[in-house]
Amino acid sequence: MPPLSKGSFDVKTLTDGTRAFHIRVRAAGERVPLTLHERPGCVCGCGGGWTEPGARTEMGNVLARIRAGVWERPSPPDALVVGEEPEEVMPAYDEYALSWLKAKVNGINGEKPISPNTKNAYRWSLARPIRFFAGVPLDEIDKNLNLKFKAHLFEEAREIDEAIKAGADLRDQRGCPIKPLGLTSIQMILRAHAAVLDEAVEDEYIDHHHARAKRMKVAAPKPKRTFLEMDELAVLLEAASEQDVSTPDLAVALSAAGDTAERVAALAVQGERPSQIASSLGLSKSAVSYHLRRLGVELGRGYVGHRAICEILGRSGVRVSELCALKIGAVRLHDRTGARFRIADAKTETGIRTVEVSPCLAEVIVMHLDRLKQAGAPTGPDAYLVPNVRGGRISRQRIREIVVAASRLASERSEDRGLPPLPSTTPHTLRRTYISIALIANEFDVKWVMDQVGHADSKMTLDVYAQLQQRHKRESGAKFDLLLGEAQAQFAATPATA
Repeated sequence: MPPLSKGSFDVKTLTDGTRAFHIRVRAAGERVPLTLHERPGCVCGCGGGWTEPGARTEMGNVLARIRAGVWERPSPPDALVVGEEPEEVMPAYDEYALSWLKAKVNGINGEKPISPNTKNAYRWSLARPIRFFAGVPLDEIDKNLNLKFKAHLFEEAREIDEAIKAGADLRDQRGCPIKPLGLTSIQMILRAHAAVLDEAVEDEYIDHHHARAKRMKVAAPKPKRTFLEMDELAVLLEAASEQDVSTPDLAVALSAAGDTAERVAALAVQGERPSQIASSLGLSKSAVSYHLRRLGVELGRGYVGHRAICEILGRSGVRVSELCALKIGAVRLHDRTGARFRIADAKTETGIRTVEVSPCLAEVIVMHLDRLKQAGAPTGPDAYLVPNVRGGRISRQRIREIVVAASRLASERSEDRGLPPLPSTTPHTLRRTYISIALIANEFDVKWVMDQVGHADSKMTLDVYAQLQQRHKRESGAKFDLLLGEAQAQFAATPATA
């Protein structure tokens, strides 16, 4: 006698937060799938309102009926209630897309909750498909409607581009300039749209979709990612150092200053801005500015640490978001040969990544901390290593501005010496620059570099490695010329026989 079937039981959380209990049993030599939904009022034929214990009990009952030879397949949904139309449960695209995003944010859909930046990227990518497919049931989004949406995106980009070229000043609701969609942006939108429909298939609302069909693909150009040469990085770091606001010796300046200047300086050291000083002392802003100029204080710009920011990015390879969040308490400098950062990194198994700090970088950070103290900025363990002028967390945009400004000044310095300007430089450029130099310095120890910069896989590290190999091949042409030149010299030195 064949062994008795025990069946299989699986639980899946759907996008709306309810669960579906998938049962598979064998009857008459065939595997039969059954689905019981937790969602109340479900009209798929299961009746809805199932719990896990109840679904497991029902599986036992089904198996018992099969063994007894009295089990019958469930009737189709419209045969459950005679004379009544089934309730419409097919959600519209916009409702489902919003519930899908909420499930992604909460971690119900996916391996873990998504980060705020990823959430914002999804919200931007889904804004257009939600508007285009608003009110359209999921099962009505066919091949033609998907292609119509793709055509709509290209048409929108063309219209905006033509309007801008014609002189129109287009603004969004926040007052920011509107730019036409590029191929990469259109690709992101279509991929997010397809991901929503993928989940709709998983949730059994539709059997299939056409959002990933060949005609829906967009070939976006691969972004050109570069890194600086070593001499270019050196020039940039020197330029960043020049852009740091100098901190004057107030004691020397105050020795020749009057009472008002002394009071202005005292409030300046406490971190107050010119407008606050003027309000506190009952002076005009022009009077405060006059005394600050005489003291050599450039308040309002304040010390942020242009050099420290560029040095940390270029000498350690940390991400710009990691630098923004880095606290002084996570920096260990007591052992200059073993100096290090402790970075919270969700891509590592322990959640913490240790970044080794070179002796030169350790020296820069020590000088940076001294200047923060001189400027009156907080330097406790919970203070930010690179704060803004008010001592709070610096923004990624501000760090980008600092790097771009240093790159611009470095380009001017290079051009003054007859050298080409630096390529377009961002904080990520400095991260790739660090990877390139670290690979050479450590004899292409890819694993060590991956651990240092927090790469979960070696794709980016090896991408930089491939670029390095191309750069090293630059010498091939010179070697070719040298060999050919030696052959030509040898031929010229050969005497004629006649």
